[in-house]
Amino acid sequence: MNALKLLKFLAELQEQGVDLDKVNLSYRHNYDSDVEDITDVHEGLCDEITNNELREIMFITDGREI
Repeated sequence: MNALKLLKFLAELQEQGVDLDKVNLSYRHNYDSDVEDITDVHEGLCDEITNNELREIMFITDGREI
């Protein structure tokens, strides 16, 4: 999955009248696994050559490490 696909999905929800401010984010490894709340988001890895182009966004489930 990439950030643009997520952005389009969220935009579609918003167009359908969903108030995104009231929607929490969670993570599951699969449909039968426990729910992990996503508590924060940060820039992740950058490209290997210049280290300037963002290549990853990290969703954090335990922000105590920061």
